[in-house]
Amino acid sequence: MKKFIYMLMGILVFATVSFAGAQEELLNSANSLKEILRIHKIPTKILLKSKAIVVIPSASKIGFFIGGEFGGGVASIRRGDGSWSNPFFIKLKSGSLGWQFGYEHNSILLIFNSKNSVNSLLSSSTTIGADATASAGPLAKTYEKNSKINFSAEIYTYRKSEGLFLGASLKGGVISQDDDKDIEYYGNGMKASNITNMPIKQDTYAMKEYFNTINAIR
Repeated sequence: MKKFIYMLMGILVFATVSFAGAQEELLNSANSLKEILRIHKIPTKILLKSKAIVVIPSASKIGFFIGGEFGGGVASIRRGDGSWSNPFFIKLKSGSLGWQFGYEHNSILLIFNSKNSVNSLLSSSTTIGADATASAGPLAKTYEKNSKINFSAEIYTYRKSEGLFLGASLKGGVISQDDDKDIEYYGNGMKASNITNMPIKQDTYAMKEYFNTINAIR
């Protein structure tokens, strides 16, 4: 049993390494965002209120009593004029103890709804559920049946999952900026604050696909 646990821990550490380049991750994020918006009918009220989004196209979740979820993606901030900023790259890491078993591959969309949650996202790292309250995102059909749904959560989460995983949640997950990929795509010295304030950069197919999709969130 101990040997198996050590092996699992090694797998979890290995899973933290993202082999996708910045261009590939951006294109994967655009495709995942498009797919999540298609399969999840998100209430218009949530989309209109959104102040930032995080898209994680390939989060791997594995566990056997101890577990974790790891992946990379991009984040964009809604600007004062309602437009979306250039995306900056992020990493997700979470670990948990307790009863849990299985493997799951997820595409994840996080919708940030408050200035507090956005400020936390722009800091070096943010912990879901600690720095900002998080809740599973309601669907439009649920909202139509129950218009009294409280839209007070700072972050709403939506997933597209493949595989089976029993136990644990995204609460406690840490989102941090992926400086290496930001530098790879934008150049040296580019932090999230620089990237989100610079003129829109649609110079690649991946970036154009990303903006074609995110601009549908109005």
